[in-house]
Amino acid sequence: MTTHFYAFGSICRGEIDRSSDIDLLACVSSPSEDIDPETFSVYRHDRLRQLWRHGNPFAWHLHLESRLLFSSDGQDFIASLGLPSKYVNGPADCAQFARLFAESRSELLRTLNSATFNLSCMFLATRNFATCYSLHVGKPCFSRNSPLIVDVPLAVQKTVFDVLSRARVLSTRGLGSTLSPTDISTVLSAAPIVSDWMSSLLSEVRP
Repeated sequence: MTTHFYAFGSICRGEIDRSSDIDLLACVSSPSEDIDPETFSVYRHDRLRQLWRHGNPFAWHLHLESRLLFSSDGQDFIASLGLPSKYVNGPADCAQFARLFAESRSELLRTLNSATFNLSCMFLATRNFATCYSLHVGKPCFSRNSPLIVDVPLAVQKTVFDVLSRARVLSTRGLGSTLSPTDISTVLSAAPIVSDWMSSLLSEVRP
């Protein structure tokens, strides 16, 4: 079996803080029980070639930010794939994440029983929307803070975005302090600004 291990994500961007995890990728020629899928994102070589052909955002992420850690054959598999195909699903992907934000916001307004989860979904929707927009306009940004640093940044206070980011870490990894009613209220007050920002950028990317 041929294997290639990579790091990607925040550690390769220098965005490490106490809440960061280490994103690791295992590229394999065949399945292996020795590689823990809870530690590595595991992809077959053929699957990665397919993502490259489709111009998938993850392919662009790996192309731009991954770093080779180990290669069983002395080759850099990701480098050998070259430039991914052009990303063409920007309008549809942005619309999908705008819907996720709207649905999560509506659920949060309806009940606070799953507030952390819904705030986490709002973070995911906002960040991924910005990433897909940045790819669509040819200036890819995979930072966790991408909504605040794309060409048309989201005009909210950093404290608002920090609450969403904290919710994501709490929801996915169970780390951090519990969100307060004030935190939730702060995000809900700023949510219309996020929705308007998404609508404005959607009007740009739609054919």
